[in-house]
Amino acid sequence: KVCVPGSTTSCKTIDHIEVDTGSVGLRILSSVLTTAPAITLPPHTDGTNPLAECLRFADGDAWGPLAVADIQLPVSGESATSVNVQVIGDPAYTALPTDCMTNPENTVAKFGANGILGVGPFAQDCGSACVGGIPSTGAVYYSCPSPSSCASAPLSTLLQQLQNPVSLFATDNNGVIVELPAVGGAGAATVTGVLVFGIGTQSNNALGSATVLQGNTFSGLITATYKGTAYSDGFIDSGSNGNFFTDSSLPTNCTAGTQWYCPTSTVNETVSLQGTNSTMLTANFSVASADALFANTTYTAFSNLGGTNPDAMGFDLGLPFYYGRNIYTAIENASVGGNTGPFFAY
Repeated sequence: KVCVPGSTTSCKTIDHIEVDTGSVGLRILSSVLTTAPAITLPPHTDGTNPLAECLRFADGDAWGPLAVADIQLPVSGESATSVNVQVIGDPAYTALPTDCMTNPENTVAKFGANGILGVGPFAQDCGSACVGGIPSTGAVYYSCPSPSSCASAPLSTLLQQLQNPVSLFATDNNGVIVELPAVGGAGAATVTGVLVFGIGTQSNNALGSATVLQGNTFSGLITATYKGTAYSDGFIDSGSNGNFFTDSSLPTNCTAGTQWYCPTSTVNETVSLQGTNSTMLTANFSVASADALFANTTYTAFSNLGGTNPDAMGFDLGLPFYYGRNIYTAIENASVGGNTGPFFAY
């Protein structure tokens, strides 16, 4: 539920929100907020002008102004007040900056969801890179004297950025666990899982016997060694619909697009994951033909969907890797059982 700050009546319950452990912050499509019953969230400013943001996801760009909202999560009842959020596709902000013109995902149809809840391993979505400077990659903030005249600008504090809502909870604020059941080789129409808030803070979120892979303090990344090659940009990401990595032995002559792998039969693969704490963990996964998987148009969940990675040093274990596992994502500086975030664990 999203509310105008301080209000208990000017609120809207929004479903079909993507859970993304690979980004930070709540982002909602403008059209979702303006559909009856509409709510208008107040702008988030740099002290003078409204702020906007461009964030480049792997498959498209999110552009829009920042706003402030109170939020409450269902079932758990976790809540946070005065949270900085992004409103994607606000029709007043049609002058897209060059950074966000490649593939703007400014509608629900293009974005694939009503919004995205970024619960990645950091408290802010850009960190120190956006304080006093403008980063060359990642999130870029803009100061907007008017919606049509936005200019990239450094921020003066971390708190001006989009925030990880989990870090703002009163309790259970050090990370999340994504728990999903196993999915068979052919896929499934739907899957029901659980997003658990907090790690080691309640009886149902203990770290237990999970192995911790410490992430890089600045980037959160781990190292993935696959077929003898070490990929330094490794991560585990519920927001990616496939496992994305480089393997020239897997064919990409897919009708669905050359970004996918289409082996003639399902292949079983292994990658070794290593955190900055030197802990190593073997991860097994499989890759089936994307064309064969997509042939069943009623299925949306696949445990063996794989594709290429445009980052030559990237290894992205996406949503397929989550099926049949409980995967932990701890936020930076969080202390859990002698381990300090950012880290992944399973």
